[in-house]
Amino acid sequence: MNQIVINVQLTVIGEEDVLVFAIDEENPDKYIISLNSPNNQSEIKKVFSKILEMLFDNDITLQLQIADGYSKGLYKDVCEEYINELQKEISEVKEQLIKQTR
Repeated sequence: MNQIVINVQLTVIGEEDVLVFAIDEENPDKYIISLNSPNNQSEIKKVFSKILEMLFDNDITLQLQIADGYSKGLYKDVCEEYINELQKEISEVKEQLIKQTR
């Protein structure tokens, strides 16, 4: 299995606070979750679907990075916890995939 580290950057694009998942180098703006939008479910689904797809052949580690000058402390704390919880979920799903393929 390949080990893949996905950098997740907390930053601002325009007026929106976002998490940018560096999954696709050729299309870096493809996997972005807006933290200000109440209608971001499709963005979240797209990111998670891609991560799940990648899990079949890879071990995934998420690494949160906070953009230089980003100043919203509450978002920093929440996103750190969010990425930690997502990493736990990814690990649990990976274990289930391994069990199912045995």
